[in-house]
Amino acid sequence: METFVGIDFGTTNSAVAIAEAGDNGKVELVPLAGAGTWRSVLFFEPGGEISAGPSALSRYLETGGEGRLVQSIKSHLASSTFKSTTIFNRRWPLPDMIAAYLRKVRAAADRDLGSRAVVGRPVRYWGAEDAEDDARALERMRDALGKAGFTEVVFEYEPVGAATRYASRLDREELIVVADYGGGTTDFSVIRVGPYASQVLANGGIGVSGDAFDARVIDAVVAPALGRGGKYRDEMGADALVPAWIYGKLRRWHYLSFLKEEATTKLLARVVRGALDPAAIDRLIRVIDEDLGMPLHRAVEGAKVRLTKSDADRVVLDTIDLDLGLTRADFETWLEPDLDAIDVVLDDVLARANVDPGEVDRVFATGGSSLVPVVRDRLGKRFGADRVIGGDELISVAWGLAARARQVFGGTGS
Repeated sequence: METFVGIDFGTTNSAVAIAEAGDNGKVELVPLAGAGTWRSVLFFEPGGEISAGPSALSRYLETGGEGRLVQSIKSHLASSTFKSTTIFNRRWPLPDMIAAYLRKVRAAADRDLGSRAVVGRPVRYWGAEDAEDDARALERMRDALGKAGFTEVVFEYEPVGAATRYASRLDREELIVVADYGGGTTDFSVIRVGPYASQVLANGGIGVSGDAFDARVIDAVVAPALGRGGKYRDEMGADALVPAWIYGKLRRWHYLSFLKEEATTKLLARVVRGALDPAAIDRLIRVIDEDLGMPLHRAVEGAKVRLTKSDADRVVLDTIDLDLGLTRADFETWLEPDLDAIDVVLDDVLARANVDPGEVDRVFATGGSSLVPVVRDRLGKRFGADRVIGGDELISVAWGLAARARQVFGGTGS
């Protein structure tokens, strides 16, 4: 039986779904080595072995970090400055790294994924400043997909994919807003959907979402415990501030390895010798030297997730004796600038669609970061809490992309 493939390659998590032929054909998630979703990570070992997804994280922990963990690869796609990186004396262009991940996805699938797919893309790639950046991201993504065996590819906005998932449950037409809060980007689509047809009225996006939320915790809680704002005595005996730019690299996990450069290593050696709080700087150096970015990321992300159900939690990383408290109230305060910026984009999307919030029948909130309570609260205040719904937060886009693949390649629907 002919099937159609949808691929949601995300900043944090990825998923694949397939749709069977025919208007009533089943759509289902494709298990990847038994898992529904995969973390979008690669682990390169000194001997040349490469692992991806859950096995990459397992190998990282099993080997004590004796290798190179690469994550948030998608965030580099629009960059004109990041073209490649060297891993164990081999140059890896960005599309080749993504292709390596996608080949692992293909190998982990419990069925043949074929050569054609509808692939999700954000309305605006993270870091894209203009159309040229956006085109660069798409060209790189198409190159990577081709190298992974997907030679016939159609790109679809991720919130449109999620809307297809939502529309599959309808027996009447609705005017909806899809709010897709992912790891790297937040995207909105205003769409008229129904059981037989859909009409996209407007799309918009911004490179602010889950990773940015984690960065707020890093700035407010973690970075001070690693020496930010502290002082050290320089070689002349004068007090100097620990350079703040170092902590900017901590905000984005895929930048942490940049702090291993020789010049930075020498600077930190001088700082720790004269530090007024040497324990804090020593923790920072250990995070860098021991490649603790991933466990630190998991500690922050875990606390963020637990705050969706509790009023307080802790960021704990025993390896460096880190145990820091935070509250949901503080977390929500830290997020206000990000949520304000997201609201500006939503205002624009609604205006271009010529839609008033009161006209919207439903808001379908998807993506892992949509589970953050203050995110839902903001949508509820604008549209009415009773009209904001969720479900399948990590897989709705992949499901919808597979259904769109059936429409695109199978000639069904519109």
